[in-house]
Amino acid sequence: MLNIETLPVTEFAQNSRILWCSETKEGVIVDPGGEAEKILAAAKRLGVTITHVWLTHSHLDHCGGVEPVLAELKVPLVAHPEEKMMRSNVKSIAQMYGMSLRDWHNCPEPEIEVRGGEELQVGRSPCKVLFTPGHSPGHVSFYFPKDNVVASGDVLFAGSIGRTDLPGGDMKTLLSSIRQQIFTLPSKTRVLTGHGPDTTVEEEVATNPFLSGARHD
Repeated sequence: MLNIETLPVTEFAQNSRILWCSETKEGVIVDPGGEAEKILAAAKRLGVTITHVWLTHSHLDHCGGVEPVLAELKVPLVAHPEEKMMRSNVKSIAQMYGMSLRDWHNCPEPEIEVRGGEELQVGRSPCKVLFTPGHSPGHVSFYFPKDNVVASGDVLFAGSIGRTDLPGGDMKTLLSSIRQQIFTLPSKTRVLTGHGPDTTVEEEVATNPFLSGARHD
């Protein structure tokens, strides 16, 4: 069984997650966007052995804490290779937003590259990587079929969708990703969003004003 700890971090209130297997106590950190000490302390409190760090995408609010987390844990980073420019410019983008540079870190490149279609594992919980661009060009989502959970980053929110006005964003591509990759999952699938409350595929198909009635079975 997959367990989920949600840790909103930084002024962006980004939902960093610790996902772990209740049987093996092995887990991953998804999108450590900042406040690395808070995330590491939570993993220790939960008694989880972190085996990897996963990124849905590389906007600074999702990857700004990767470097100190990896420095402490010495585990591989899993991410799409497309977003190197974003990862290498976290500090300069933070400066552009007027934020303190000591709180933000340029993100290392992934040791394990994913492009969609790969099979990963968290303990005994299998995971499939879904390619879900549109919010960013290398965005991926992590789907756990046995647990009925998808970590969708900033693709889909409760009652909303990811923004597409940042470099590499595209509305048509994003809507296609949601329809083809997220809305084709079982209706009861829990959607772990990058910001705000979680939702379900069923709820968003029925009520999301951007995508109501958009499920294609």
